[in-house]
Amino acid sequence: MSLGTSGVLFVVTDRFRPNPDRAAHAFCHCLPNRWHQMSVMLSAASALDWVARLTGETDLPRLVATAKARGLSRRSPFFLPYLSGERTPHNDPHARGVFFGMNADTTAADLTAAVLEGVALAFADGLDVLVEKGGAVGDITVTGGGARLPYWGEVLAAALNRPLTYRRGGEVGAALGAARLARLALSGEKPEDVCVAPSVDRVVQPDRELTPLLASRRRTFVRLYQDLKNTFVEYAA
Repeated sequence: MSLGTSGVLFVVTDRFRPNPDRAAHAFCHCLPNRWHQMSVMLSAASALDWVARLTGETDLPRLVATAKARGLSRRSPFFLPYLSGERTPHNDPHARGVFFGMNADTTAADLTAAVLEGVALAFADGLDVLVEKGGAVGDITVTGGGARLPYWGEVLAAALNRPLTYRRGGEVGAALGAARLARLALSGEKPEDVCVAPSVDRVVQPDRELTPLLASRRRTFVRLYQDLKNTFVEYAA
């Protein structure tokens, strides 16, 4: 799971497993005799940066701490994280970001919590797309700048209902992977000797209370997009 400006779930597969109807990517892997699938959402950590600018908070860990203190409940606002349209699973350039359920008591912490949850629920949509075409999803390792925010990991694990593994240096995992590929190209070493998983820092398990709450809220999250799909098109016209 790459939790960067965009959000990616990357799964190595044994053969070509496309799912174009749901905007999943499927390509040759850079290593021989392998393929990969990707679900891609266009706004992930960038959505958190956006709400930070919106609320005037420049310290992301402090902003996320306020969201954690506020928490999520059945009545919390929702956020559709489609600030730049969306790819997986909607393939919809007209989709837009939406807050739903705000009232006079809504705070900046509520909006931040909604953004963290909205990105997590969109990841859950992407995971379903990969699995429905036969992708075998095992251990999920989190990489990217969003890996620096532990509470987001709790929300993500609950939304996916899967444990998430955080490894040493995971926040710069893409750079490490690129460096290893360059090493393989120059040295001729075997991939299994170079591409060794970094040591595990921690594993985040799905929270027993938060997981069923997000499963219930996800039904509304999915329905909100469906209800607004045609309106997005009309708005863009």
